[in-house]
Formats: sequence, structure tokens, C-alpha cells
Amino acid sequence: MKKFPGNGHPTTPGGQLATDETSPATDDRPPLIESDPVSRLLKQARFRCLASALSGLLLFACFPKLDWNLLVWAACFPLLAAVVSEPVLARAFFLAYLTGVIFLAGSCYWFVIVTERYGGLSPGLAVGVLLLFAIVFSVIFGAFGLVEAWVARRSRLMALALSPFLWVSLELARTYFLTGVPWNLLGYAVQSTGLSQLASVTAVYGLSFLAVATSALLASALLAGRAPWTWSIPAFWFVLLIVINSAYRPPMSPPESEDAYLLQPDVPLDEAAAKEWSPSADQGRHLGGLVKASLGAACKGFPAHSEMSMPDCAGPRSASLAPRPLIVWSENPAPFYFTRDPQFQAAVVRMAERAHAYVIFNTVAFAGPDDARPKNSAIVLGPDGRVALEYDKIHLVPFGEYVPPWVFPGKVGKIVSQVGDFVPGTSYRAVDTPDGAIAVSICYEDIFPQLVRRLVPRGGGVLVNISNDSWYGDSSAAFQHLEMSRYRAIENGRYLLRATNDGITAIIDPHGRVTQQLPRHRQAVLSGHFNYVGRQTFYNAHGDVFAWLCVLVTVATVGRLKAKDEG
Repeated sequence: MKKFPGNGHPTTPGGQLATDETSPATDDRPPLIESDPVSRLLKQARFRCLASALSGLLLFACFPKLDWNLLVWAACFPLLAAVVSEPVLARAFFLAYLTGVIFLAGSCYWFVIVTERYGGLSPGLAVGVLLLFAIVFSVIFGAFGLVEAWVARRSRLMALALSPFLWVSLELARTYFLTGVPWNLLGYAVQSTGLSQLASVTAVYGLSFLAVATSALLASALLAGRAPWTWSIPAFWFVLLIVINSAYRPPMSPPESEDAYLLQPDVPLDEAAAKEWSPSADQGRHLGGLVKASLGAACKGFPAHSEMSMPDCAGPRSASLAPRPLIVWSENPAPFYFTRDPQFQAAVVRMAERAHAYVIFNTVAFAGPDDARPKNSAIVLGPDGRVALEYDKIHLVPFGEYVPPWVFPGKVGKIVSQVGDFVPGTSYRAVDTPDGAIAVSICYEDIFPQLVRRLVPRGGGVLVNISNDSWYGDSSAAFQHLEMSRYRAIENGRYLLRATNDGITAIIDPHGRVTQQLPRHRQAVLSGHFNYVGRQTFYNAHGDVFAWLCVLVTVATVGRLKAKDEG
């Protein structure tokens, strides 16, 4: 055996790459301890592959609907043990890539439901789309294995110490890679109320860091052999996490003084039923029903409005009078056209005036008077019935609301039937009210930490998310989406009011606690309470400082090792 110049791969005397797991190591790592059965197994390529597959399954099981969230602390343990023991870099890439494919395909299986039911694909093609998604985005996982194995050639301990920094760096990359799909970042599986407050400083990435660091400690203990002290460090770490989580209990929020009414209409997604809810259909029954339900909840909810009766409140009130509740309608699969439908416009304006409320709803707007390209927008009406804010969705759903420019034109269709690509918004805006600011995000925009942060004003405010998770059917996606929404509340220290079409409609407090929610598939109005919160979290003020610090540590470590090799 000899070492091929410049790449560190073991080769045969003929110059061929050595791939046999029995090949002697050509790096500076101490050999795996032969007396340890697990270490002997890690010398076998087959066992390393099985360990990586196990990590994929554990990562999948951390998230809803299985929701075995305690597994988050050990989910990366088998993968780390495998990649730092792998002498061949290409195989290390494959090991972590395998983990990613199993995790993404398992936790995002609902892709099949969306593309088959609403994209018109056959079951086979729908599965193919899911696999294509997993295959493409698992490249990021493969990069994790490649870098870990490369660093482990110098020192396994250094590779394990680097792993949480590297993992966070690559999770940050997932928020941007091919428009970004940061769905089910590892930290979302941490549901411990005390520990999750770290997100107010580090965003969800800090919880991912803790989870991978815990797995790295387990892997280091395993690879260190049978010495009794080797497991004392991870044991101490677990105790420390438990103590911190128990000791830090977020304070109870002050009594909520503001009122919100979140409408969950449960509009069906099948084409025939959706047409009945369209503005051109029987609006006297459907639109009137939405208005009646919203006003009914508002009229019953306020002592000051005791004179109100169904279906309308007793006459317009001055916009300067309190209270000023929020009435929030979900994103609707049968779109409303506020600017082009006089009947719908008159109904919601009158509702705002009658309830003396801020009314938030979804509409299809257009790019300009002579530009028919649609925008997915949210409108906020003030208590006087005037438009206080028009927010245009900034991060559109690839293939659902537009076809990315890197896809060959005409080769891939959109899920939605709306003619033409949606135009993305460009302005991060909130509306100021006498009580506080209202920041609105639409659908899956709230899975992007940095996007929601930019919407939140520096002063007091509340977050509102309007969504339609009906596309996912009865899968785990709606439950996963709710967990991600919880972290946006923690990161920004704000209440989050979440109105969805068929669930899960909820009110989340600034510490990520779901204070109220509606079950799925129930037509109802969630009547709840919240506060406009003025305190500013570190993350809200400074953004992804922690994540970029992890990038800096990763780049500096790899650069230093590379320079040392070349020197």
C-alpha cells in the first residue's frame, strides 16, 4: 500500500484506490480498539452502512407523527460513529447521503399526497418526485459525512468536536440551497420548554447544535473503548441538560388583554367542492357563512359589544374606540379577489366596521393595473374598513406557485391551477396600530427563521400566519408545520396567531407554548387572547449570528487543517 500524493486515499501498488474495509489506515487516527466488539464492527463497511441507515430512521422518528422526540439526542450517534471510522472519503459521503435520503423521504412522505392528488401525477411518478427531492437535498447530508471523514483522518476527536458546528452550517445552507427547504431542521424535534428558549438567541440552530453535540459525545465515548471514565462525560452532559431544562422555566405571560378570532373554515380541496366556495358561486351561503361566524364570535366575545346581535353587530363604530380585536381568516384554496370582486370587498369591509376589528385575510392580487400576473397576498383592514396593509408573499412555493428558472421551461407543471406564475413580493412590511404592530406571513414562509425575523418590527407586535395545510391530507405535515411555527414565536419573543384552513389553528405564546388550538377538520372559530409584546430578543435584533459563527468555525478549522497538510 502507498499513499497517493495529494489526496490521502490509500492505494494499491498499481495506483488503484483501496476500497476494501480491511485495508490498513493511511491517516493519523489511532486504530479502533480491537477488543471492543462495536469498534470491530465499525471496521466493516456493511456495519457502517447499517449504522448510517439507522440514523436516518432515528431522525425520521424524532418528528410527528411518530414524534419520539427524545431520540433527537442520539439520532446522529450511529452516523457520526460510522463516518469518522470510514477510511474512504467517497464512502463517507455515501454513508451520510444515505442517512439524508432515508430521513427526508420518510419525514416528507406527504410529497406523494400533494403531487398525486393535486399535481395530477400517477402514484409511481409521485413517488419518483419524492425520491428526486430526497436525492437532491441529501447532497447536503453527504457533504457532512465527507468533511467529517476528511477531518477524522487527522483526528477523530477533532472531527467529533467539529460536527455540531458543521451540522449547523449545513442547516443554514438548507435555507438557501435551490430556493431553500429548511423543513424539519433537527432542532425542531427538541420540545423541552426550558432548553427551547435558547432559540431566542440562536434561532432553532442552537437546538440542532445541542442535539448533534450530544451525539458526538456518545460517539467519542464509544470509540474511546471500554475505560469506565469514557461514558462519564456524556452522562454528565445529559444530567446538565436535564437540570438546565428543569431549572429554567419560562415565566408565565402576563394576562392577555387582546382578543383574536381565528377562522378555520375547513374548505375541501377537491375541485367540485372548491368551486362552490369560489367568489363566483353561492356567496350568499358561503361568504355569508364566513362573515356570520366571524362576527358571531366577535360579538359574543366583548362586554363592550353586548348590544351586538347576529348576524351583524349594531352599526359601525368609531375606529378610535377600543377594543380592536383581530379577525383572521386562513389562506383559502378557493381564492378571493379583493380588488376585483365588489361583493367580497363590501362584505369584509362591512365586517371590519361592524366588529370594530382588524380583519386579516388572503387574496389574489395582481402586479399592476395592466399586469395580470397574480400575487399571493394578505390584506389587513383597519376598524374603519380601509386597507392598512397589503403584504405580498415573498417566498413562493416552488412548483406550486411558480416554476424555478433553473427548471427547463414546459417540462414541469405547477400544482395550482392559477394561470401564470405568481409574482413574489419584495417588501418586508408590518402594519402599525394604536395597540402594536401586526406582521403577517403566508403559509410556509414561517419555516424560514430569517424571513419572519425581518417582518417583525423593532417595537411591540404580534405575528400572524395564515396557511392552508389541506394540501398535505391527513399526513404528518400539518403537525410538523405547527412545531416549526412554535420556534418563530420563541425566536422573536412574540405571540403567533396561526389561522389555517383545516388545522392546526392555534395561538402560541412568546415561549413557544400552544395556549389554544382547534382540532383538524373542524369548521370553527378559535376565540382566544394574546398580547402585543415589545421586548426584543437577541435573535430578533441580530439575526443568524450564531449560525454564521458556526460557519466561521467550520471554515477556519478546515482551512487550518488544509494549510497544515500543504505546509
